[in-house]
Amino acid sequence: MEPWLRPDEEAAAMRQADLIKGIEQALYLLEAALRDLPEEALWWEPAPTVASIGARTQHLLGASRRLGTYAFDAEYDPEALAQMAEQEWIPSHRAKADLLEEARAVFGEIVARIRTVDEGALDERRPVGRRRVPVRRSVILHHLVEHAAHHVGQILLLARLWSARTRPVAESA
Repeated sequence: MEPWLRPDEEAAAMRQADLIKGIEQALYLLEAALRDLPEEALWWEPAPTVASIGARTQHLLGASRRLGTYAFDAEYDPEALAQMAEQEWIPSHRAKADLLEEARAVFGEIVARIRTVDEGALDERRPVGRRRVPVRRSVILHHLVEHAAHHVGQILLLARLWSARTRPVAESA
């Protein structure tokens, strides 16, 4: 059953449960998109300016980690985070299993942290990025879910394009 259809966790308040379901749904769809995808499809670039599934996944995980840092960590080095962000889109050619393992770890850690945060703390303002823009923790986490859904949708489309390019085209009548 897809995560968004599962019953709410009794231990989590509604706002936390909604965030958790969004993250779990993104992971569920990412795993589904990559499950039957061959390794060579992971780093295929359909056009010169279109990032591969693997590079897009790397960015998704790096950005999720960064947004989690903004939401939960008291201190962080914005310059170090920016440097890491610059590397996310560079194809690493890692194995699919490694990327999926990292996805489970990144999203699992964020979900665990959401479960432990007091509901009132969701309204605390947190400094975001180099400019340290004050943003409510709940908004950062909501954006994490939106961002994950956005890129997972792109990954699903790229996986379908890969499959379509490797299938013979039916002859016209």
